[in-house]
Amino acid sequence: MSIRVENLLVRLRNKVVLDTLNFSCQPGEINAIVGENGAGKSTLMNCLSGSLKYSGNVYINAHSLRDMSVKQQAKCRAVLPQNSTLNFPLDVREIVRLALSLTSISDDDQERIIRECLDLVDALPFIDRDYLSLSGGEKQRVQIARVICQLSAYSTQGSRFLLLDEPTSALDLKHQYSTLKMLRKLCGIGLGRNIGVLVILHDLNLASLYCDKVLLLKAGKLIKHDVPNAVFEERRIARTFGVEVSIGAHPDTQQPFMVPRL
Repeated sequence: MSIRVENLLVRLRNKVVLDTLNFSCQPGEINAIVGENGAGKSTLMNCLSGSLKYSGNVYINAHSLRDMSVKQQAKCRAVLPQNSTLNFPLDVREIVRLALSLTSISDDDQERIIRECLDLVDALPFIDRDYLSLSGGEKQRVQIARVICQLSAYSTQGSRFLLLDEPTSALDLKHQYSTLKMLRKLCGIGLGRNIGVLVILHDLNLASLYCDKVLLLKAGKLIKHDVPNAVFEERRIARTFGVEVSIGAHPDTQQPFMVPRL
């Protein structure tokens, strides 16, 4: 069971935005999607979430995404878009509860799941607060809890996937690291539900330290999809991002660690 992409092609205003992509992502893995601005990262995420038309095929657990109903999609993938702005006067509990709107879970079980998911992202102390009163980073953590809550709500034998578009962009350093650690834990234990993660990141060192594989995009093309050691090479980074870097080994993990050259 996996997400499988075959010959994915997207044209917007007669311009090829994604050019014949082929790859697969497995449960139990974190796959980072990286590339410069305009490389096609968010477009790819929109295709995988079913919100953008494309040529080619996207399969989740061997089922064509095109043939799946909204509820079927909700059972096997949860999406955090790049902009998750909500301007409704709801408290944090109600925001996370939105993920359970298609379920028939009892009120007691809903409360338990909501609390578990907020606790995962260090946001349980906010549960009774007005969502609009939170800082940008606090809101982001609540939104991450919401998408985890969606996957936690369904009982299914298939794999499940979190699709996260820049989930760390509004977070401070502590919560960037804690969020990626939490995602690794989810992939390991999966809440008993066989979870995989696809996440757009701009910080290549975060991708290297915490992700099992990296999809490197440039101008809509998939340059490389492999483990960080195979993707992050100095000449490839320079060609893709236009930045000269020196790559060493992280002292704790031996994963590639990149420093821009002055």
